[in-house]
Amino acid sequence: MSSTSAHLVLPDARPAHAPLNAFPVFRSNDLEEVRDEVGRVFCSHRLEQVGASQPLAAVHNRVRIGETALNYLAYGSDVLIHPGCLQNFYLVQLPLQGSALIESGRESIDSSPRSGSILNPDEHIRMRWSVDSAQLLLWIPRESVERRVAEVLGHELNAPMRFDVALSQAVGLTSAWCTMVKDLARNVDANGVDWLRFRPAAGALEDCLIRGLIYQQPHNYSDLLFSPVAPGHSRQLQRAVEFIEETAVDAITVADIAEHAHLSIRALEEGFRKHYDTTPMLYLRNKRLEQARAAIITNALAGSPQKITEIAFRFGFNHMGRFSAYYRERNGETPSETARAALRLHD
Repeated sequence: MSSTSAHLVLPDARPAHAPLNAFPVFRSNDLEEVRDEVGRVFCSHRLEQVGASQPLAAVHNRVRIGETALNYLAYGSDVLIHPGCLQNFYLVQLPLQGSALIESGRESIDSSPRSGSILNPDEHIRMRWSVDSAQLLLWIPRESVERRVAEVLGHELNAPMRFDVALSQAVGLTSAWCTMVKDLARNVDANGVDWLRFRPAAGALEDCLIRGLIYQQPHNYSDLLFSPVAPGHSRQLQRAVEFIEETAVDAITVADIAEHAHLSIRALEEGFRKHYDTTPMLYLRNKRLEQARAAIITNALAGSPQKITEIAFRFGFNHMGRFSAYYRERNGETPSETARAALRLHD
């Protein structure tokens, strides 16, 4: 996967072409209104315009995914932002253009299209966004993050979860994660939000984003997450397999599978690696691909108007390019080729 900024940065981020533009929260040139509207969505804060060379021209777009929400925010002016402590949510900030100085607790970083940031709930935050700064913001409830970490560890957290503030958009594992967030914005722009009603697709994406952040971005529980663990035994793993095969079309997560098998997530994943040379989620993906293929054939034979895109969403795939690639790798043909072959057999 390319790590160049040309690949990672979304197209023209000016207001007329901004991501999520069909889902506006507000447009405003009034400082007080901007502060109040942004505070209503996130939290109360101080907002100060730095100088008057560039008038304020704030734009905020927002889409609720499920537990999380994706935002686009630009102020159109150099501003100071003082939210204090966020308290009940994490905020991932991915600059598409421009820059920002982020002070979080004792850390201070320069944020840009090459390096995003994660704001932790319990740290005092101060920021300065440049006049041309435009950012995608992924809002994640604190409970959504800490619950997933506790599920993996098998016990409640004994200290607040704290991520490293700097988040690379250009290199390493987190660059692919940042691309997923931007792909989500592109998906919404291309397909609207109707596909979010397909909970397997929306839920799988959201769970993947949160767990991906937990596993790929360093934090104070990283060492524990990757510590060795005994794998589940064969009977427990068989329960997990049966559960996947029975509920693949539902919005299930790795935590649901582990709970059904009476295993911790780490023991489940280690068991699948040892006994099946795969992961629970890859096993689930292959089962969904199998069921999607059956649905494509059935629909083609019945002359059903349901599009392949809708079938993909129904079986938990939220990105058509990746769905087609996974499908071809597993079946040796594209979804469209499967439909055409079914029609030829029918004729």
